[in-house]
Amino acid sequence: MPASRLARSSAWKIFVLFAAAALLAITGILLLVVDPGRSTPTTKPDTATAPPGSPSSTPSTSSSEPTPTSQDAAATEQEPSASGSVPPKAADTARRFVLAWASHDARPGHDVSFSDAGRRAATYATEELAAQLREPGDRSTRLWQQWLADKTRVTCVVDRVAIPDGAPAATSERAYVRLLYTCTTRAAGQPTTRSHDQLAVEMHHAPAGAWRVAAIVNA
Repeated sequence: MPASRLARSSAWKIFVLFAAAALLAITGILLLVVDPGRSTPTTKPDTATAPPGSPSSTPSTSSSEPTPTSQDAAATEQEPSASGSVPPKAADTARRFVLAWASHDARPGHDVSFSDAGRRAATYATEELAAQLREPGDRSTRLWQQWLADKTRVTCVVDRVAIPDGAPAATSERAYVRLLYTCTTRAAGQPTTRSHDQLAVEMHHAPAGAWRVAAIVNA
């Protein structure tokens, strides 16, 4: 083979090798540009569970103790306290006092005046108030005469016992009591009528242990 042909063949091979090398280099650059993630390995987030007892990054909102609701608070507010109630024995004495004080019987053989009711009520009063209740008076003389003519009888029942609005709470020595009661009036030859009234009294605890009415607050 002539020397010129050998030289041309060698130059051609060298050109082909350089072209192939350049093509590989260009291909590698393109791959780096299109998918840069291939150049550096990606790191996965640590999903391992924290060991028991380790603090959590998110604060817990749960609690082992129950949280009181608004209904529970309202029920607590509406529950009456012991200091705000009328002592049972004081309430019983006040009830008996009102029934005796407000009831009358003008039928023959029974009451002769309004003062009879006061004398009955004096049993449940202190000595000072009892003396006032036993004194004869001219209370409603005209009405009493009418009741005598009609043989009228007035009977009462207590509907409710409570502490008057604004009155101090009961103590072991003193209590204020309001009584709401209904009286039924029956007269010969007339329809039966009913009336609603109320009375507030001041109660004192006697040394002997009994409650007594010391004063009529409003009559």
